[in-house]
Amino acid sequence: MGIHYVERSFELRGPSGLGGSPRPDLIGGVLSGLQETLIDSVRMGFLHASRTRGRIPQMLKDAADVRFIGMQGQGDEVTTLRFRVPRFGDVAAELFEQRQLWDDGPKPDETAFDLLAQSLRDVRRKTVDSSRFDHALLNRFAGYRAPLRRGLESIVMDGGEAEEARFDAVLTEAAESLRKQTPPSRRVRLCGKLDMLGVSRKVMGLYLEDGTLVTALWNAEDFTTGLAGYLDKDVVIEGLAVFRPSGKLLRIDADAINSAGAQDTFFSRLPLAGAVVDHGMAVRVRPGQSAYSSLLGMIPGEETDEEFILALEEMS
Repeated sequence: MGIHYVERSFELRGPSGLGGSPRPDLIGGVLSGLQETLIDSVRMGFLHASRTRGRIPQMLKDAADVRFIGMQGQGDEVTTLRFRVPRFGDVAAELFEQRQLWDDGPKPDETAFDLLAQSLRDVRRKTVDSSRFDHALLNRFAGYRAPLRRGLESIVMDGGEAEEARFDAVLTEAAESLRKQTPPSRRVRLCGKLDMLGVSRKVMGLYLEDGTLVTALWNAEDFTTGLAGYLDKDVVIEGLAVFRPSGKLLRIDADAINSAGAQDTFFSRLPLAGAVVDHGMAVRVRPGQSAYSSLLGMIPGEETDEEFILALEEMS
């Protein structure tokens, strides 16, 4: 059976320079950034993580295989970019053969555009407990300030959620606000019963002592070797706890696992989020202190260049 493609579109709106012969600088940034935005949204939907270590599973790449098929204009103020994209059930059927860890996961008849629309909706609404975005995806959304500053007023997705599935100043400001609220990740140990292994996604489901289900991504090199022996047993994992803007746990990026001992039951509870760092407050120079020394320790060394630039923008 062949792949069934769905046609979707983005409508670029601005005061001028669009239409059927748009200025390249108004559409170039959208076209170049769309692929990575969709891949991030697909990973977020299937993994609860928009960025992962190592190679992206081919099925997730296929699920975000968007192709540009043309454009049309209206006057000098609107350009519609048209794309085709596959349904998940046609290119990633194996992902649906495994048990799902969460009820709001992707559906076989959905596409990468649907997951992006859902993430945009939750960001626009500032849903602090949402599992449809993380710190990295918020950075991605905030980055759309660049094309918007070049002369676009909005980038609107087609479909029933068009009023909320759009990039505009409201969306980028909401993304920045949520990003600032998100507590930093921290290293933790967690003890629970290993209930599920999703080999194709490198996902683990861990039940804590009180019945809470925790999602963990395996970030070590080999996912399958030896892990099957831990299934349905009490284990202790170590890794980075990643939090939502509300402070609730989103996932664990795990890199170590062992059988649990009696002393490990102490770790069978949800990790608590740390304090959120206010970079703007940190840069305010006290008498006798240099501006550079006030920044020391405030920007984690593992942040990406994109995150570093956004942090500097807060301080300006």
